[in-house]
Amino acid sequence: MLNEKGSLMDLVLDKPFAYKLSVMLESRLIGYKHFYLFCDEIIDVYTKPPYWITQLAVTKYQASAISIVNHYIYSEPFIEIDPKLYDQYIACLYLRYARNELSWASFLWQSGEYSDGTGSVKEPCEYFYDLLNEFEESEYSSELEKRQLCEVVEIFGSDIDAMNPIYQMFKGYYKKYVNRNLLLPRK
Repeated sequence: MLNEKGSLMDLVLDKPFAYKLSVMLESRLIGYKHFYLFCDEIIDVYTKPPYWITQLAVTKYQASAISIVNHYIYSEPFIEIDPKLYDQYIACLYLRYARNELSWASFLWQSGEYSDGTGSVKEPCEYFYDLLNEFEESEYSSELEKRQLCEVVEIFGSDIDAMNPIYQMFKGYYKKYVNRNLLLPRK
């Protein structure tokens, strides 16, 4: 399902891909409706699908999905975590905002909370909390939201650009999942 030019076989299901998948799951950008048919297709296309994909294919629970992906990531051979992944978590929160799942205030609060917990995001937690305070004090001004949005996109644009194509792929699987289930008879 990848795109017109690439096939699913072109997708490298390695640890860097799994790290991105983990970030998408942990940020709640995607859930089982996004990855279920993806895993099914991998299992159909690959002669020997990765074990972690077969495990992921049979779980619906977010915490279990995160655990499965992280178990693969932190197994041998170990690879170093790409520090950009911390910024890509913020990008995933931004994508949730862009699809109207999060308000701007919720995006800023969750970004500040995550940034505070990791200490590895390119902007410290105070950056997000200061923006949030300013936004609250403006009584949630839509003009201020637009200005802050432009600022955040300028800082995290490359991270958003890195995560969006993968998200779009999973969004396609989500739409297939939802449409398929709409056609099933109700019990």
